[in-house]
Parts: sequence; structure tokens; C-alpha cells
Amino acid sequence: MSSQVVCFGEILFDIIDGSSKPGGAPFNVAYHLKQAGTASFLISCVGNDPYGKELLDIVKTWGLDTTGIAISDSHKTGEAIVKKGENGLPEYDLVYPAAWDYIPWKAGYMSVIANSNAFVFGSLSSRNTRSYDTLKECLEYSSLNVFDINIRPPYFDQLILEELLQKTHILKLNDTELALLSQWYDNKEEEEKIQVEAIRQRFNIDEVIVTKGEEGASYYSDEDELHRPAMEIQVANTVGSGDAFLAGFLSKRLDNSSTIEACFLEGIKKGGYVASQYEACPSYEGYLEMFRN
Repeated sequence: MSSQVVCFGEILFDIIDGSSKPGGAPFNVAYHLKQAGTASFLISCVGNDPYGKELLDIVKTWGLDTTGIAISDSHKTGEAIVKKGENGLPEYDLVYPAAWDYIPWKAGYMSVIANSNAFVFGSLSSRNTRSYDTLKECLEYSSLNVFDINIRPPYFDQLILEELLQKTHILKLNDTELALLSQWYDNKEEEEKIQVEAIRQRFNIDEVIVTKGEEGASYYSDEDELHRPAMEIQVANTVGSGDAFLAGFLSKRLDNSSTIEACFLEGIKKGGYVASQYEACPSYEGYLEMFRN
């Protein structure tokens, strides 16, 4: 594992149909990066409770370093109640406050982040000032900032999002999030490419990925524009599929010998595989079999 990615933010349990599964976007990305052969380092916080102990045990089982996961005696491990929305996409009721809202800064993070190849973060970690202050400190030392915007109403603020966008090199968002940002800047009625380019120029963002569920995904940069369909799969559960897409893309993106086309294809394959499974961090036993042909 020659590359390392730092993943910052929420780790929690997704409560789906009464059963609990480990989740949280940074948590999921770290897992899928490891499966792709890329080392990852999690910065988060869990409660000093059974859920917290279980999450730490899972991280250790995955072979990831737990030293970046603080333990809070004051706040419980996070939970997200997941329901299916009207459009078939998952909706999340994120219990507040949670331990991951209080991620402390540690001086040791400075060298870890500075020596890593990418820093992945989302907007949820800005819903409380404690974690947001730590996030801003982390961004002082990172060289490739990957913003998986991951907007979860009501936990977002336009001014804060704009602050984070100004520090972003690679932006990943879905088509709903693109529509929201474009509405802010009077571009809602424009075609996707115009919407994306307006955001890229406004915040000086190098690369933008737009995921669109069954419609596939698109990629934009100064050099490339790609549009690829989604995999033809039997969808079981889309929770975490976007995180798997990002991990797949990054695992190749950090390999300087890979083309953007190869990075994008790896993202689509990882995202499609997870959508065909019933949890965000499934076993990869069936992954190679799915793509054998």
C-alpha cells in the first residue's frame, strides 16, 4: 500500500429496518479504500459505550489504525435512522448530538495529514463547531482535498459549504446536490456541464464528479469530460454506494499510471457492487465474480 488517504468525519451505526450496520461516509470510504489496496487513516470520535467499542473492534478487524478515533465520555456513538424516500433513495435521520460532533484536534494529526496523499471530508462534520474547528485545522496541512459534500438537511449552511468549497481540489456530489448549489448561483435551469463549470470556476476546483444513481456518473476537469452509464445490477440497497464509488476512483487516481477513464470505471464498479449488496461495507468475496466477464 504505497498511498494513504486520511478520512475525516462521522462514524456511526446505520439503523436500517431495525438492524444496525456500521456506517458514516468517511468510515465507508476508509473500508473500500482498504479493499482496493490503499491505506487509510480515520479521524473521528465514538462514545464510551457498546456501539463505540463495537465500531473500534470493526476498524481493528479491517486492519485500520484506530489512533485517530477519539473516545468521548460525554457523548454517545452516532446513529443514523435510514429510511427509503419518495424517490427511492435513502433518507437519514442523524441523531444529534453524537460523539463525532466533538472530534478533537491532536498535534499528531499534523504529520499524518501532511504525509498522506489525499484528505477526504464531508459537510456533516461542520454541523457542530467543535468538529468543524478540527476540520479547518486539518485542512491547513492537506495537499489534495477531496470534498464528498454529502448534504443532509437540515445539517448544512451555505456560507460554511462555500468556505469548504474554496479549499477543495476534487468535489464529489450527486445530481440533487448539484441542483441545490446551482440554485444558489442562478444556474438551476442550465444543463449539467454549465452548472458544473460555473461551480468549478467560482471556487477554483480542479475536478468534479457527479453521481446520478441509475443514470451513471459524469466527470469534469480542464483536460477531461466523461459520462458513463451505471452498471446493470439488481439493486439491493444504495446506502454507501457513493462512498464505494469515491474510494474506487481515488484508489486509481492516486496511482499516477492510471488514466482518468480507468479511475472512473473503478468507481462505477465499486459503487455498483455495493448497491447490489445489503450493507454499505459488504464482504468483497463476490466482487471478482461479478466482473469476471
